[in-house]
Amino acid sequence: MVAIEEDKLSLKVLVHKGRNKVIFAEADGNFVNTLFSIMALPLGTIVRVLEKCPDQNLKVIGSLKNLYQSLTELPADCFSTEESKFMMLNPKTKLYDKCKNLKLNIDDTEPTKYFLCENEGCNPRYDSYFSTCNVAKCRKCRKLMTREIEYQDIHTKNNHDDGVFVPNAATFIVTDDLRVMPNTLDLSLGLLFSHGFTGTSHVEERTIEIGRQQVINYVSLFYIPRTCCWGSSWKQPHFSSSYIAKYHVVFQMLILVKGAMLLKDPLTYLVFHDIHPVRGLVNPKLGTSIQHLTRDNTVEKNSKTMTLELTLQKSTSKFLFAEAEQDFVDFVFGFLEIPLGTLIGKLMKGETTFKCLENLHESVVKMNLGLSENSRRLLIQPELEWKYVSKNQIFPLNGFNSRQNYQRSFVDGILMPCTFGLGDPKYIMKFKDPRIGGGFLKETTTYMVTDDLVVTRFSSVSAIGILNKLKVPLKDIEHHVVTIDFEMALKILKASLQSSSIFTDVFLEEISKEKSRGNVDGTSNTGGDVYAFDHSQTSYDYQQQEEEEEEEEEGEEAV
Repeated sequence: MVAIEEDKLSLKVLVHKGRNKVIFAEADGNFVNTLFSIMALPLGTIVRVLEKCPDQNLKVIGSLKNLYQSLTELPADCFSTEESKFMMLNPKTKLYDKCKNLKLNIDDTEPTKYFLCENEGCNPRYDSYFSTCNVAKCRKCRKLMTREIEYQDIHTKNNHDDGVFVPNAATFIVTDDLRVMPNTLDLSLGLLFSHGFTGTSHVEERTIEIGRQQVINYVSLFYIPRTCCWGSSWKQPHFSSSYIAKYHVVFQMLILVKGAMLLKDPLTYLVFHDIHPVRGLVNPKLGTSIQHLTRDNTVEKNSKTMTLELTLQKSTSKFLFAEAEQDFVDFVFGFLEIPLGTLIGKLMKGETTFKCLENLHESVVKMNLGLSENSRRLLIQPELEWKYVSKNQIFPLNGFNSRQNYQRSFVDGILMPCTFGLGDPKYIMKFKDPRIGGGFLKETTTYMVTDDLVVTRFSSVSAIGILNKLKVPLKDIEHHVVTIDFEMALKILKASLQSSSIFTDVFLEEISKEKSRGNVDGTSNTGGDVYAFDHSQTSYDYQQQEEEEEEEEEGEEAV
């Protein structure tokens, strides 16, 4: 069982005594609700919260961390509106508010706030807008929308005593690879048999408890300032018991989430990670095949395409970077808003490297104890908080698009939802679209995207600087223009989850096949063209120019 007391966390597990391996854990609904809530987290949120995990024995694979950091550092003038960057960095699903009632909530996204134009005279009783970002500008007077207004959802029930998703009082079996099932004796014995046990002499029950002083040391280590040197004097910060209990449990959950992404036995790692070496790592190199998806008629395929110009180093067979328009960059930044449940259940369908998280997703699908059909639907394919998805998003994401308006009460200053078509038109307010022309980025900007998804503004000088830094001769590079459709987009998404060489993994094999067929000057199956610098001509031009300059100097001296 999982229990949170004032100063400690307790977890009851059944372990193999000789191998220090968890067979299964027994958990209450609070713990299972937190596990299930992971499905509702956007990938960008997962990247951000895992950065707070103090355990550095495991490094998260893939390139989404670079993508998130690039979005954070991209200048504000690259975005369509002032609030676009904020919205992209802080994606939420419809379940966000519900998950705030979890006893263990790992989502650190700030609660949604609602703002009106700072100019009170600019909010007439018709055609008014609100925003969830206080750097947004009013559509009418262009002043900042900084005047906060209280939001009250009269349709939301605040009583979650029975559990956010499943009943808190119910008990469940959680296996080492994160399969969750109702707790029964038959199931427990079946798990023992499946692990080769014919008796119970080699198993034991353990209750893992983290005491107050251990937690202080653990949290204090995480909060040591980066400028602090080990040899300097530094006083241990004071943390209240409630703070320690809450945040240590969150850190433990983050360790479990990280283990679920990288290991075959995340519960064992959670319990024994201090005394046991990392084992059972998943294989990140599973290729980028997504044929099962391209044949799947249940997935709505977008006909949108975009082009990308890639620079290849021929001697290493590695793509160095790409020159991309805003549509491609807007698209890849959109990876960060994809909820984990949508990624696993709709887009990848069993083709991720997150096998334990796939088990968790399947557990949600099959759970028959206390999970409502509406909650199940919102967990396995979560809806985004707002319907405003970029027009460059190739994947079919579910945006919350109910027949609902918002109504402002001028008496008590409260914003509340109302059914579409109802309510006094004088008081109806609309959410300010953070996009312009359907996109979050300005269409006039070109970008450089490296093979591991570091995104910056494109600069020819910077591109040449990269070649110089890597000591790449100009004759060793060639360019490939490729077209990205729905199938290629899925391959790029899959590669971003498991690799730090996205373009190389996705495009190199196809381009190599085209080269072997002698089709280097035509259009390849990737939908692109190949061309290289004519270095001999370039060299001749420079030599001819030098000779002409020397002749001119000799002529001047003769005169």
